[in-house]
Amino acid sequence: MDPLAWLGLSKGRPGTTHLSAIHAKVKALLPEDESVVHRYIVTVAVLLTRVAQSDGQVRPCEFDRLGVLFRHIDRMPSEGVESLCNTLNATVPQLTASELDLCYRELKSLCDADERLQVMRLLASQATVDGIVAPMVHSELMSIATALDVPSSLLEQLEVDALTSEAPPIAIEDLAEQEPHRG
Repeated sequence: MDPLAWLGLSKGRPGTTHLSAIHAKVKALLPEDESVVHRYIVTVAVLLTRVAQSDGQVRPCEFDRLGVLFRHIDRMPSEGVESLCNTLNATVPQLTASELDLCYRELKSLCDADERLQVMRLLASQATVDGIVAPMVHSELMSIATALDVPSSLLEQLEVDALTSEAPPIAIEDLAEQEPHRG
């Protein structure tokens, strides 16, 4: 089966090479995991990276935060984390609008409204890792919230919570361990 069949894509279809590269990296790092886990990690990793890159630069603390999140996936080999971060950093800016739309559709199919809110909480924590929420970053979060059908009225509170929280935000491994909603 084509590894991108989960996105409704077929081999050789133009415009999907960027997601293919990310999916291949995740699958290689987590060969024993189910397809649904790969799909979930790819979509959340893409969104985390988009948030980190949304102000035009990825600060070391943002790049490090991505690595910390991926290290929490207990089955991910530590030597693969930096490679995944580098793949995401190089590939995500090249995603087409249709590839990004496919990611949103996938996340909406895997997660119910509460789980998508938790993803937005994770994205807000990524957005605030440097202690501020730049206007371009807030704009990216708003765009993602809209695409995921998360009420934008909740976004500012998620950002404030992330900025003022002393507790670590929900991590990607916590989300990956939850059984995604399938329907």
